[in-house]
Amino acid sequence: MATRLGVLVFGAALAACGKSSSSSAPPGDPTAPAAAPARATVEITLLYGSEKKTWLEEQITAFNAGHPTAPDGAPLHVTGTPSGSGEAMTAILGGTAKPTVFSPASSAYVTLLDEAWLAQPGHPKPLAPAGEPLVLSPIVIAMWKPMAEALGWPGKPLGWGDILAVSRDPKGWGGHGRPEWGAMKLGHTHPEYSNSGLLSVLAIAYAGAHTTRGLDAKGLAASRKFMADVEDAIVHYGQSTGFFADKMIERGPTYLSAAVLYENLVIESYGRTPAPALPLVAIYPVEGTFWSDHPYSVLDADWVTPGQRAGAAAFLAFLKARPQQERALALGFRPVDPAISVGAPIDLAHGVDAKQPQTLLEVPDGPTLTALLATWRATKKPADVVLVFDKSGSMGGAPLERAKAGAKAFLATLDARDEVTLEFFDNNIYPAFGPVPVGASKAELEARIDGISAGGETALYDATRTAYRLLAGRRTASAHRIRAAVIMTDGTDNKSTTTLPELLAELGGEDRAATVFTIAYGSEPSRDALMAIAKAGAGSFSEGDVTSIIQVYRDLASFF
Repeated sequence: MATRLGVLVFGAALAACGKSSSSSAPPGDPTAPAAAPARATVEITLLYGSEKKTWLEEQITAFNAGHPTAPDGAPLHVTGTPSGSGEAMTAILGGTAKPTVFSPASSAYVTLLDEAWLAQPGHPKPLAPAGEPLVLSPIVIAMWKPMAEALGWPGKPLGWGDILAVSRDPKGWGGHGRPEWGAMKLGHTHPEYSNSGLLSVLAIAYAGAHTTRGLDAKGLAASRKFMADVEDAIVHYGQSTGFFADKMIERGPTYLSAAVLYENLVIESYGRTPAPALPLVAIYPVEGTFWSDHPYSVLDADWVTPGQRAGAAAFLAFLKARPQQERALALGFRPVDPAISVGAPIDLAHGVDAKQPQTLLEVPDGPTLTALLATWRATKKPADVVLVFDKSGSMGGAPLERAKAGAKAFLATLDARDEVTLEFFDNNIYPAFGPVPVGASKAELEARIDGISAGGETALYDATRTAYRLLAGRRTASAHRIRAAVIMTDGTDNKSTTTLPELLAELGGEDRAATVFTIAYGSEPSRDALMAIAKAGAGSFSEGDVTSIIQVYRDLASFF
């Protein structure tokens, strides 16, 4: 075999030499035809809703592996960045992201992007064409199967009215014979950060207006009380639909009774390891819901070249081909190709119904969506937040100044109706300031933050327990508020009388008084302890340093 290979190579070399010798121009002759220059690779960038991350990552890898080329022969290469739909829109508007393609979870965000883009100076034309849908997934209310059955599922059509009825009943789930389940606890994402939050608020507005089409200012006004009453069941908001799915499955019914998710996330829950303690099922609101249509919008921007536009069209054709659509179905999405039959896993065995949704709602125009967000801000559940701030000696210098800036950025994102308490600690727990409304007291809150200096050691566990007990003591006064503690520290506890096991036991009790969020600042804090505190307190854990702490605080504000 080796000899034969050598003969073939040698023969090929002779053939090449012979071909060269027959040329009229000798080697090195300047009259010889020049080799064609290599074509520059055309980079196509996607900024897309993270709900379809698994599917898109697979397809981007497969597309690039095929060494695709544009019609003119230029090599193509696709990269993608997952993001919350609202985050992605904000990044494009702010100029920090300049993708070729914007693919949020819903066309509603394409509409909002254009509305905001045209409102900026120097933007005379729309930025984002409507685009073609890639896959479909309806917005659903995910609920634990026993709770849904208590409401009449699957025989009875359920919706927002049923959520509201349990929420407003003084007996909570006791009105359905299950007092041990407590109150109705609902979760949906923040509509200014996340597509599912935007569409859930829009669906609630339609339900309150008793219509399925043509929502306008009059309809929004009619829906205000209904929206406020439904929002009163909220445990907290959030930035990511996936966060609610993950935490709901991890923490069980004591954390959330129901959450607004995508149908594919309910399906995905059946493949989790370990499996949830109870199965989830999808409720398709009888008042109506929306498809998340995942539009593929090639931006009409000056940073998108004709070559990128052609490459984006080639990738779109690839995504809509049958093999890619069948893979989307296997992951729980509904294909946009009508020739592909919808079957497993979109079935009752995975908690969903292929015949639903029966009633679809209309996405209104940009001005109405903008007015919707203003209505939601006026009716959303306000917060009672204790901001716990580590001022120990290790915070001195730049870390303290950046942490102060982060805390003030957090205040800036809160609603005027939200109430804040400041609690500072080192080896001592200092008397709290508050609760005071952000709108009337923002200047004083900022002045108190600016006035602190670093010193002392770290009594983290005592400070956390103190904040939690402050909120527990205000349970009645703050019954219609999101109660939460936000704990920031750059160190490890070395002065508390409370032990970590004692603290975790109190935070993780059945009758939770508040949600606890933790921030590990810098490189020295005990990450494991802070993660355990956030888990016991049914909140989230974040990390930041002097370069990122401001954004960490801003991101946390999405929970309120």
